[in-house]
Amino acid sequence: MARDARLDAERAARADLRDAVDELWSAEIEAGRRRPSRLVRVFSAVALFAVLLAVAVVAVWSRADDTYTDDDYLEAATARVSVLLSPDHRRPDQARRILDGATGEFRDEFAQSADSYTTFVRSQGTIGRGVVDGAGVAARAGDSAAVLVAATVEFTDATTPADAVAETVVRRFRLRVLVSPDDGQLKLAAVQYLP
Repeated sequence: MARDARLDAERAARADLRDAVDELWSAEIEAGRRRPSRLVRVFSAVALFAVLLAVAVVAVWSRADDTYTDDDYLEAATARVSVLLSPDHRRPDQARRILDGATGEFRDEFAQSADSYTTFVRSQGTIGRGVVDGAGVAARAGDSAAVLVAATVEFTDATTPADAVAETVVRRFRLRVLVSPDDGQLKLAAVQYLP
């Protein structure tokens, strides 16, 4: 049930409760069974308190869906993409770092090729430094968000002799990543390179 529908239902229930309490009070007074007494006022106050408590619970519950802010998604996407785009043959744990920041389909796919990734980076002597130039939340659905990321990666050939200047190659990437929660952390659930 959508949040607006839940709030509308809660408002209608609150109005029905007020009307029922008023009708009960009026009927008892007309029947001569009660005079507007302190007990009726207390009952009305308790009923009003119960309704207000119910409204507060619904409000807190409906906000639970919005646990993460756009800034949370941007921060997670920036951190995870920076790791993804920073291969380094000197870090044998790089594939593990990428997997630790992944979930869902992306994690499953990368896990199948993690050993090949490590072997390739080591054999090429690759050192890359990925820097996110900009990112923006494109869409949100539930507790996940699609984030567009522009990044620059500087690749350095580590096999260059010590007395020579290492050549640096710069590549620019545009990505669409899906960021989703897993074990209380926002992680990459999908990565798509954009032309």
